[in-house]
Amino acid sequence: MEEPLPSEPRPYRGCSLRAILLGLVLSAFMGLAIPYGDMIIKGSQMGVWNTNPGALFVFFVLTAVVNVGLGALRRSWALDKSELAVVYILLLVANTLPARGFAALVPPIATGAAYYASPENDWKTRLVPHLPSWATVQDEKAIWQYYEGADRGAAIPWGAWVQPIAYWLLFAMALYLVMICISVILRRQWVERERLVYPMMQLPLHMLQDDEERSPLKPFFRQPVMWIGFALPFLMVNINALHAYFPYFPTLTTDFGGVLLFRDSIWVNFTLSFTVLGFSYLISRNIAAGLTFFYLLNVAEQGVFRMVGVKIDPGPVGAFGYYGQAIVIYQAMGGMIVLVGMGLWNARRHLREVWRKALTGDPAIDDSTEILSYRQAVFAGMGGLLVMAIWLWQAGLPLLVVPLLLFACFVVFLTITRVVVEGGVAVMFPPITGPDFTSAAVGTSILGARGGASLATTYVWGTDVLILLMTACSNGLKLAEVVTRHKRRLFWAIMATTALTILAALWIRLQTGYQHGAINLNWFYADNCAQYPYRFMDVVVSEPGGPHWAGLLQVGVGALIMVGIELLHYKFTWWPFHPLGFPISSAFGPMWFSVFAAFLIKSTVLKYGGPTLYRRTLPFFFGLILGEIVPAGVWLVIDFFTGMSGNILGSFLN
Repeated sequence: MEEPLPSEPRPYRGCSLRAILLGLVLSAFMGLAIPYGDMIIKGSQMGVWNTNPGALFVFFVLTAVVNVGLGALRRSWALDKSELAVVYILLLVANTLPARGFAALVPPIATGAAYYASPENDWKTRLVPHLPSWATVQDEKAIWQYYEGADRGAAIPWGAWVQPIAYWLLFAMALYLVMICISVILRRQWVERERLVYPMMQLPLHMLQDDEERSPLKPFFRQPVMWIGFALPFLMVNINALHAYFPYFPTLTTDFGGVLLFRDSIWVNFTLSFTVLGFSYLISRNIAAGLTFFYLLNVAEQGVFRMVGVKIDPGPVGAFGYYGQAIVIYQAMGGMIVLVGMGLWNARRHLREVWRKALTGDPAIDDSTEILSYRQAVFAGMGGLLVMAIWLWQAGLPLLVVPLLLFACFVVFLTITRVVVEGGVAVMFPPITGPDFTSAAVGTSILGARGGASLATTYVWGTDVLILLMTACSNGLKLAEVVTRHKRRLFWAIMATTALTILAALWIRLQTGYQHGAINLNWFYADNCAQYPYRFMDVVVSEPGGPHWAGLLQVGVGALIMVGIELLHYKFTWWPFHPLGFPISSAFGPMWFSVFAAFLIKSTVLKYGGPTLYRRTLPFFFGLILGEIVPAGVWLVIDFFTGMSGNILGSFLN
């Protein structure tokens, strides 16, 4: 009797409808939960940094608990590897939206000039008339009630909000469409040709791996080494959480203080983050060495400048540009321009192929593995840029300045994305922003009052970019390699997730504002973000000036330095420092010690154990990441039910 042939394994479902629906539901949940946690619970912030803590927490619960339970009830109910990847991609996108960008900043910026106008600053006559009426709230009562609370039981006055939200949502979807299209265009170059590491995706990729039986409990969760790494931060976070409830519990910290250098003018901190340590263990050693070296070099540069009194006027730099001395932040812009330019130059062959495929449909160029065809990505991206340009022009920005602003902003966006997907830099500030560079390059007198107003409103999307949808999308497209069926659905799922998450987050922010008064909830959004843009606009109106030549000179200096570092990197194999660290060196302070520690540990492991020992230690460092993020999320849930406020946990979750 012949033995039966082994059955073929069931094909993965890919981007199935149930995976999309689950991803949308969880994204809407994050759109509600993250702002609620920031404003009411005031606990660990799960949507601020590119570590994507909110997405990792929800995904951990889904893969380690919910999916295992579904599989135990009935195997077919459990999501397979490709479906879980789709859900995580949507969670990544959703994680970038509720705490920063449109959902967080439209309410304060659409109302701040009117609310904070006073006889002393005279904003009501000097600023408010120049703001685009269609993008700001015009009802004074609705504005005051948002900041100070409405009568008990009063509903959100949607009549005052619908128009500005609609116009801002149009701009948001155009911006995010462009980001997605750029990510699609660059994916093959970064993933297949340059083979970037994508450190942030190594953890979810390992969490998704199947065994031969495709058990709902993935092999990742059966590794003792991972749970050992998980245990240390897990215990520390829980002890610190209990201290908020029972003060006799001690508080444990990995902040080891710091030192003052250069006649006490520069502070260098020594803070260890388990999350950053874990991600930094995954990056190349020359990148880790470059990040550390250029940060310390930047410290020395700023220290020497302060000792000898070398400085330049910062010029028209807004609130989000003061993370270093003016010389340094303008040099950083030059470095970012060269970094992006060199990246595009290295990708020139691939970009020519994309363009040829878009124009001629050349069958020799295969784009079937992308979530959009190259033709769709190119022309949709151009359409999105056109919508953004018209929007900015109608808001008052001179037409000739619009291309410069878009160029500067996308240089910053591409730099952050490249630094994240190649260098694993999860916690950083942009050293200078696109609107700041634009006003410095052309001068504020050419802008006029309406141009200043238009630039002021760009604070919604162009400045506070601590977490960015482009990085989430680029990371997600790396993870999408495991999605082999119905991949083209993923684009529409990402767009739907974007719109749904923004709307959910806007609703909860307006609801809590009118219920409790926004000024009583979160000082950063209701106070600072409502005033920062208009202080900048006030300077444009009251002190117009020409281009900031000293700053532009330093942009050129930074560009020349970056070219030199790039040549050293590509021409000399002995050069140990990757150039990625130079443009962000002034905004890298909180992370450097964790990256340096990871560099030392990885170097030791490779020296004495080689690649084999390195691979065996990976689960331990994955555990460090989860061990800090998961209990922080769990305590947010606990605090929600107990009414606890201000229980902030984790090194970089505040």
